[in-house]
Amino acid sequence: MKTLLSAYSCLPSHGSEPGVGWNWAQCIAANGHDVTVITREANRPGIENHLVRVPATPMQFIYHDLRRVGEVLYKLPFGNYLYYLIWQYTAAKLAFSLHLAEPFDRVQHVTWSSFRVPSFMGRLGIPFTFGPVGGGEDTPRKLRRGLGWRGSISDALRRFSSATAGLWMRFTYESATEIIATTPETLLAIPSKYRHKARCRQAVGIDPGVARRPDTCAALQQNRAKLELLFAGRLLPWKGLHLVLKALAHLGASQSTIHLTIIGAGSDASRLRQMCRRLRLDGMVSWVPWMSRDALQAIYPQFDLFIFPSLHDSGGMAVLEAMTFGLPVLCLDLGGPGMTVDDQCGHVIPARNLDEERVVDEIKRFFNRILHDPNSLVALSESARTRASTLTWQANVDSVYPKALTSQAS
Repeated sequence: MKTLLSAYSCLPSHGSEPGVGWNWAQCIAANGHDVTVITREANRPGIENHLVRVPATPMQFIYHDLRRVGEVLYKLPFGNYLYYLIWQYTAAKLAFSLHLAEPFDRVQHVTWSSFRVPSFMGRLGIPFTFGPVGGGEDTPRKLRRGLGWRGSISDALRRFSSATAGLWMRFTYESATEIIATTPETLLAIPSKYRHKARCRQAVGIDPGVARRPDTCAALQQNRAKLELLFAGRLLPWKGLHLVLKALAHLGASQSTIHLTIIGAGSDASRLRQMCRRLRLDGMVSWVPWMSRDALQAIYPQFDLFIFPSLHDSGGMAVLEAMTFGLPVLCLDLGGPGMTVDDQCGHVIPARNLDEERVVDEIKRFFNRILHDPNSLVALSESARTRASTLTWQANVDSVYPKALTSQAS
């Protein structure tokens, strides 16, 4: 089947949106389909350099950008979003001309993967898959006061955007043959009249080679003096790190046996550092600047538990990567992480109907449980690796693109 992918973000060896674009393209091609990818010219060096070094399933890349427009728009507030909309519109025009010259059987919008931003690929008049898309998750009402004033404003604007998305998403929904939502929350955020052609499927996955790594997590086996916690990601209000800091502050005498390393950068860094000082946690918390994926993966074995208390996250690629290294995960029952993690491979806080005080107390209780029974981490670690091994990119794609008949015959 000849498949055209719209992948605004598409880069090998990356996480987040670029990783989604690249890995979906690779796995669709691996199933024997003829894949053409329309992506940004800015992605060309990363893609071509990778293909020189690492053999990959053959695909065709069409590079498209708006250079002069981009230089102007990216200097404006939210200009990147306006640029993206123009790029999507012009990419669809390019796709239509390609389709007239050599018809495609199917077109799919892969990135950006947000249900609030439209795709115009439906104008090709062939089966059109919109997704996987997320973004329908929302901070529970009782947990919003902990976001700070900047975070609260951003969260409210995001909520308004989600509520009004149907106004500009009508064409995308109507022209889509299939809509893939990454979480149940996003599925419910899609207007009910289009929900019959929607289904839920995670966007992110792991590479099977990583999933088959031998045991690399050194938890407990080195008899560390402290329980080593790790947070890695963007430092944003909705990432929920403030909840973990408050839980640590309530540990009392147990504080001397636990340590948190925070790796990342973001707009909430200053507020979180101030909170650490106010809660007198400076001796318990280490701050590390953002690092590459390779560097991060190299240090996973130094930790015992991965912390990811996000309040609304469609995917949570960092969660999957941590699990492949045998790190159990503490998260909330919200969004993608709440679908990925269970109490066999970590701990999921039931935060949907709890206020901040209760969530903080639940996190504190889990820390105390691990501190009093550190051997329980061994079983959690083994289950984390087992669980991660089933959540591959290929498994996600296989549910949408079965192997081509020619591939099966061979």
